[in-house]
Amino acid sequence: MLTQADFEARLVANLDDFEILERYNAQDPIVLKYLRSLGAYLALFSQDVDISEIEPFLKTRDRSIIADATNKGILPIGMPTQHIIEVINRSSNSITLSQGRIIEDNSGGRPWRLLQSVTVNAGEIGEVLGEQSEYREVEYTVSNTDTFHRVQLLLREDLSLAGLTVRDNANQTYNLKKRWMNVPPLDFAFNLTTDSLRRLFIEFGDDERAGRTAQANQVFTFGLLETYGEVEISRLKDASLVDVLTTDETKVSVRFKQGGIVRAGADPLNISQLKVLSSYPALYDENAVFLGNFDYSVRQKFMARCHFIAVWNENEQDRYYGVTYQDINHLHIAIVAKNEAEQANLELEIIQYIGQLDSLYKDRVKVHAVIEKPFALTLNGRLAAVHDLDGVKAQIKGLLVDRYGRSKLSASRWLVNGFNSQEISTQLRKNITAFQDNISDFSLIVPIALNKPHEWVYIAQDSITLNLERTAETGTAWIF
Repeated sequence: MLTQADFEARLVANLDDFEILERYNAQDPIVLKYLRSLGAYLALFSQDVDISEIEPFLKTRDRSIIADATNKGILPIGMPTQHIIEVINRSSNSITLSQGRIIEDNSGGRPWRLLQSVTVNAGEIGEVLGEQSEYREVEYTVSNTDTFHRVQLLLREDLSLAGLTVRDNANQTYNLKKRWMNVPPLDFAFNLTTDSLRRLFIEFGDDERAGRTAQANQVFTFGLLETYGEVEISRLKDASLVDVLTTDETKVSVRFKQGGIVRAGADPLNISQLKVLSSYPALYDENAVFLGNFDYSVRQKFMARCHFIAVWNENEQDRYYGVTYQDINHLHIAIVAKNEAEQANLELEIIQYIGQLDSLYKDRVKVHAVIEKPFALTLNGRLAAVHDLDGVKAQIKGLLVDRYGRSKLSASRWLVNGFNSQEISTQLRKNITAFQDNISDFSLIVPIALNKPHEWVYIAQDSITLNLERTAETGTAWIF
């Protein structure tokens, strides 16, 4: 890669004007700053060119990852947390809290909506399902008639979009149709898109091609459901009603039920998670499923709530578990939820989601128990005498567990061949200082056996074997 000085030298070598060359030699600021700024620009551009040469299969830059996510239509959508809430009635009369009432948790000041109505008799405790979300409506008036008209959704600070409804001034509801797939002309539909800044836009259609053209002065009402996403469940204790409507409600206490988590929330996918999705071929999406491979679709929607996800089809099932008529036209899943309390509910959500994507697999998804399989890695190496042997061993184990451990993103997929030994070697040379001199060296021995889809492969402290020795001892002191 050429540096800024290299570019500056080449620019100066190509100056064919004697006067400008003399001014450069005299360090004229006008000429000097112009050439150096141009050289700096070319140096930065050359870095992008060099990096792009290694990105055909694995995206490395944040903007490349975000651009890929934008092209694939991966939206920055959050998932609201749902929790059982206890309502304690200390008044002498029965009280009723209607669906949609807002409470506020005392730990973070986040609003929660009641998803059901609840009636609590005097002196008793009632339970109701609550969700950490806020609903509001925004009106938008179209300024000009335009095909595929776009309007940005302005979300509140620190909140993510969790749900959206669109209706016009005739109270006609528009349905979300991603990428305008299979949408006939004049259909009441809209598309939701994002850009490189992860902003969200509603896109209306075209009367001649797909959907309906947004007309000038047409008024739309957007119903926005916003959420804070992931919530630290252990801190949820007490809560309170935002609005007190009666005297009896002043004697009502609200708290989160111990162990009452129903669904753990999730933030929009971060760069690391988007990087995993960017490694899939571009033809994968939630509608056009390639050869019955639903792994990408399920991972895109649920990976933020799982430590491990594996989805495999009939072909993979026959290859690794044997052929049986019971697996014909069936899909198979194996997951580990981040929150153990919602394991069963999460499995059910994934089964229902697959049925929505393809009705062929409705009620034809089999759930397999996950078997944990620590990755047995052996490192043989020698160190220069200057290095602390025990300290280097601790660094190696810490690095490997931190990057490939049980709850890490790199271990969240079915790894048929295990972890890539070249990648592990690169990480060790890059991050372990002891392996960066000209004396120290190491080699890796990794398992060669194939892993089945339900086997969760990760690196643990006990699965790492380190055989390190010194190339030379300190020896005796020289005598003069």
